[in-house]
Amino acid sequence: MTTLFPPAEAFRTHWLPVDGGHRLFVAEYGRPDGVPVLVLHGGPGSGGSPRLAGLFDPARFRVIVPDQRGAGRSEPMGATAANTTAHLLADIDVIRAALGLKRCFVAGGSWGATLGILYAARRPAQVSGLLLRNPFLARAADLAWFFGGARLRHPEAWRRWAALGAPEADGAMLPWLAEVFAKLDVRQAGPWVQAWQRWECALAGVPAGGTLGEAEVAALFRRYRLQLHYFTQGCFVPPDAVLEAVGRLVAGQVPVRVVQGLADDVCPAAATRLLAARLPAEACRWVEGVGHDPFAPAMVAASMAAWAELSGEKACGR
Repeated sequence: MTTLFPPAEAFRTHWLPVDGGHRLFVAEYGRPDGVPVLVLHGGPGSGGSPRLAGLFDPARFRVIVPDQRGAGRSEPMGATAANTTAHLLADIDVIRAALGLKRCFVAGGSWGATLGILYAARRPAQVSGLLLRNPFLARAADLAWFFGGARLRHPEAWRRWAALGAPEADGAMLPWLAEVFAKLDVRQAGPWVQAWQRWECALAGVPAGGTLGEAEVAALFRRYRLQLHYFTQGCFVPPDAVLEAVGRLVAGQVPVRVVQGLADDVCPAAATRLLAARLPAEACRWVEGVGHDPFAPAMVAASMAAWAELSGEKACGR
């Protein structure tokens, strides 16, 4: 298949209370009695979308798309209290219990892939298989690359940061941004949010669009503050925790498929090759000319083919 299934309305939604005063919004798509697939969005803080369900045949699969703590429609929006990687992993157990999922497939891209790897390593018997796209390894090196390390490859996007006073010294940009965003009011945030969004789009290989409106600035301001909460704490995981978890996936016999865009500078292929070295050779697909965009046609085609292998579907044209 080479295109997403058409978007559809959720057949059921949930508000699930979890600890720390959070409520998770969870949407279900596809077939109510179908094979369950839990889709984990990226970010942190990006929120779910009906489009994330589009990889999966709605006639066969029950696709569950939760908004993580502080993200999307979950409440409180943008909240950082009681919001760590450990909380997000525990929330998956809550979602599974509430929806009666004894066992399910897990799919995720970028930060969603991070969570998918960590969760499957923690609960291998409950994960039927793992579909990963452009995984984020959550190492100090990955954060250093995104926050300034890629500036020579993307000088035009970097100029916006430079105009705001961004430091060029290795490792200096992330703490600088955290300090700036801690003091910013949303009414002052426009130039900073616009610079971050343009930078993110440049590294992802997607068009940045025009000037952001007030509502877009406010939403991105919440999202970026939540990301800084995670990134300044090393994503609340030990160094190399994600790579080490991949080894436990293999030991736990969890089937894995990885799809990586070779033009991605958000989660570069060089990092994914480290992950791939710990998996069987057939586990990874490398997509030429595609960056971080999950909906690029070549990425959709590769993801569909990988999913067909993982789920036992027969690949077919669309």
